[in-house]
Amino acid sequence: MELSPNLSLSQKQQLKLSPQLLQSFELMALPLAELQQKIKSEIESNPALELPSSWEVSYERYAQQSQQKESGRIDDTYSDSSSYGSDFAGYDYEASDRQQKFMENALSEEETLQEHLLSQLGCETLSEEEYVVGQILITNIDANGFFLEDPRDILTSQQATHLEKLLKIIHQFDPAGVGVKDWKESLILQATLKGLKDGDLLHFKALVNDNLELMRANKQSQVAKNLGIDEQELDALYSFLKTLTPFPGQGFASGPQQYVIPDVSIKAEDGELVLRMNNSSLPDLRVSTEFESLAEELVNTEEAKKAQQYIQNQLKSANSLIFQIQVRNQTLYRLAQVLLVQQRDFFLFGPQYIKPLTQKEVAAEIGVHETTVSRISTAKWIDTDWGIIPVKKLFSNAVGEEGSELSKQAVKETIRQILEEHQGQKALSDQKISDILKERGISVARRTVAKYRNELNIDPSFIRGTN
Repeated sequence: MELSPNLSLSQKQQLKLSPQLLQSFELMALPLAELQQKIKSEIESNPALELPSSWEVSYERYAQQSQQKESGRIDDTYSDSSSYGSDFAGYDYEASDRQQKFMENALSEEETLQEHLLSQLGCETLSEEEYVVGQILITNIDANGFFLEDPRDILTSQQATHLEKLLKIIHQFDPAGVGVKDWKESLILQATLKGLKDGDLLHFKALVNDNLELMRANKQSQVAKNLGIDEQELDALYSFLKTLTPFPGQGFASGPQQYVIPDVSIKAEDGELVLRMNNSSLPDLRVSTEFESLAEELVNTEEAKKAQQYIQNQLKSANSLIFQIQVRNQTLYRLAQVLLVQQRDFFLFGPQYIKPLTQKEVAAEIGVHETTVSRISTAKWIDTDWGIIPVKKLFSNAVGEEGSELSKQAVKETIRQILEEHQGQKALSDQKISDILKERGISVARRTVAKYRNELNIDPSFIRGTN
């Protein structure tokens, strides 16, 4: 057959993500407490799973095997039992005790905000893809109820098509006001959910976004003029505002010391930084040899075929979960190694020494896609000599001129320290903070100071009615 001059043949190589690989991405975004719950659930429902020793796997190997599965080059069991290590056939007398302790720890944990939101998500009628997007969004919400980063930055282009729908759903969840950028957006969302609309809502937005500083300075007449309402209406609007909560998630988690389990520890010991993974919080899973051998013992009958199919499905599910956990842990370890080197000054000297570092730079260094770094950083915590902090705090853009070694996080920390130094004195204006920063060699505009102060959730006391 002769081709028309207008036609051409081309080959395009495309990675088709298997359900197993997609689920491994989902596991990467889970905080440790939620991963514990998932493992607990799998242990209870899957007789093919046993606890203990783990085995080596790499992200590349898993991705490669998933691709091979899609093309039919390897079978559904992934590999034979020899892949699980030389001690796979040996009986572990401590396995039962470890499983019992793990179950007790998983069951005794208090419900976090993310768990509360995920339980509500499970009650929604959603497609599988929509549910995954909902999970990603919720695991990107911090203890205050706000997004750690722009949701569009952590979703693929296909997932982003569901963003608007899932945000509307999450905004209806309890507690009201979660799933937004900051406390200002939270207050506006809460007001909307309580029925504020039209002109009243516009006045409320203007009050929250641009006039709270004036209200705190007792300049009600100026604010009323700015809003185009009389002072009596302003008093009513401000009283309504005080019934709302700027940080709706804090009723579930008051801080990392109570609810956060660090995944990694990087601390100085004898002048050297030491990296340790929190392996004690997760059990070492393996596939049960006894359960695996059941399929071989069954007589070849119709009922036996059904039983064999069930056994194979459970084995496949167990193998898949083990792969996914190992992928998660190894990717997190590689990320922590990079952070230890790139943010060495922070770990040794403190938050003011956080350097500019992007997820793209780290992704290039460990050889994964930027979205993988975003997922593995989401809702993960590092135990440091300066407290337990979110992994994502160590990613920060440069502030000031190109090539600047000063990061946004370092500037925010400096602003926090300046405000702490002036506690009990006359409240510093944003312009005054900008001037103090300039005296310290940090050139940041007043508007930028205001933005950073809001991101730090600093001094919203006028909303809570306290000083």
